[in-house]
Formats: sequence, structure tokens, C-alpha cells
Amino acid sequence: MIINKTRYCLRSVISNIKSNILINITALTTITFTFVIFTTFLLLVINLSEFKKNWIERVHVLVYLEDKLNIGSINIIKNSLEEHPEISNVRFVSKKEALESLKDSLKGQDGILEHLNNNPLPNSFEININPEFLDIESIENLIDKIDKIKGITDIEYGQKWLERFNGFFYFLKITGMTIGAFLFISSLFIISNTIKLMVYSRRDEIEIMKLVGSTGRFIKIPFYIEGLLQGITGSAVALLIVYIIHEIITFNIALGFNFYFGNNTLIFLNTYQSSIIILCGLILGLTGTFISLKSLKEFKI
Repeated sequence: MIINKTRYCLRSVISNIKSNILINITALTTITFTFVIFTTFLLLVINLSEFKKNWIERVHVLVYLEDKLNIGSINIIKNSLEEHPEISNVRFVSKKEALESLKDSLKGQDGILEHLNNNPLPNSFEININPEFLDIESIENLIDKIDKIKGITDIEYGQKWLERFNGFFYFLKITGMTIGAFLFISSLFIISNTIKLMVYSRRDEIEIMKLVGSTGRFIKIPFYIEGLLQGITGSAVALLIVYIIHEIITFNIALGFNFYFGNNTLIFLNTYQSSIIILCGLILGLTGTFISLKSLKEFKI
């Protein structure tokens, strides 16, 4: 009995797909497009998070000192800095060393420094952060404490760049969620209407089945299977498309990316994250089917 019902459900699903191939392709294309966009935004967020994490791990804090400070005052400031548990190393960089470093970085263009009468660069300390404190909140707390030390004129750790990065990162997440929500609702609408058309195309068969005693649950099953298949297939195809694009980008642009942004490999979704994408496709398909069948009261399915 169960085998016969299973065969019937599968035959019904195949029959529905064949008889409404264009509608099914439209629904599948929409679901795939939805998950391509969603997965792309998710990958951007994941890779930017990883890039931000790697950047923070390499961060150096530069503390600039007043010109009038003598050696004793500089040593006092160094001792004050070394007292902070967040700091692993403090290195003094003299005005002369800073100028030499600047000349090295301007090789081929160092002529612009020839007419300098005085060294305009300040003495400074280069600070390394302990690994356990390499997060934005800990670094900002440390900066606040260092800023209170007398004799320090400025502190630099790429905060302006980090603020802009955080702003862009937040904008990207909000944009991704907004577009994702819009496309998710659109996919629900299309799946729902696809199932409705399937029901209308089989309304005579459904009426006959009801007359011979078939239950509403049994009549609904093929439609739920179809919605489930659309959701899973669409999300799986989307993952495949995004993976191919990811591999092409990684292969062709990785060298240039590493040159500008450091040795950061573009990562793809792991097994758990990919499974969540497939699960979302499954939920999307079942939800669209449920909404569709719920609204078809005239069939009392």
C-alpha cells in the first residue's frame, strides 16, 4: 500500500513537471537567482570578516611624541606603555630613524626630501599587541588609556581606515539582508503561483480522487514534493554557480588581491554553511507550497 502511494506521488510529480515545464523552469530560475545573490553577499561578508581579522592580527600602534621631550621623559613614557598587559613589545623609533625609513620607502623619489632644512618627523614608539587582545574593542580601550599619558601628541593604528571599513561592512550586511528578504519573498510568490497553476491543471483529477475517498493530505503530498525539489535544486545549482565563479576569481585574481591586501586566500562556504543554504532552499520550497495550498479553499485540499 505504501509502495503504491509512493509510486503515485512520484508519477504525479514527474507528470506535473513535464506538463508545466516552462512554469517550473521559471520558478527554478528565480530560486537559483535568489540564492546566487544571497550566497554572493554571504561570501563577501565572510571574506571581508576574514580580511579584517587578518589585518587586526598584523596591526601596529604608532605613538608620536612631543619634540621637547628629553631621554628621561621618553623612558618614562616607554615604561608606562610596557605596564599595559595588552602590549607585547615597545620599540622606540627616533626622528632620524623615521626619516631614513621614509627615504627608503621613497626610493627613486627621495629628491623631494633634499630641500628639508630640519627633520619634520617626530620621535615615536611602535607598539605590538598581544594576540589575546587583537580585537577592535580591546585595541580601542588600549588607545584610550595610552592617550592619557603626558607627552604623547598623536596615536595612529589605521583607525580612520578601520572606521570606513566598518561602515562599508555594515552597509554591505544591511544591503544583503534587504535584497535577500526581497528576493526570498519574490521566490515565495513565484513558487506559490507555480503550485496553484499545477493544482488548476489537475483540478479534474483532484475532484475524482476526492470522490473515491482520497484524503486531503494524500492529494497534497505531490505538490509538497515538487516545492521541496524546486527549493533544493535551486539552492544547490546556486551554490554550484557561485563556487565556479569563486574558483575563477581565485585563480585569475588571487595574485593581484594578495599584492594589495596581503596573503589572504578567498575562502568558500564550509560544509555546514553550504548545508544551511540547502536547508533554506528546502524551507523556501515547502513554505511556498504551504501558502499556495492554504489559499486554494475552493478545492478544500
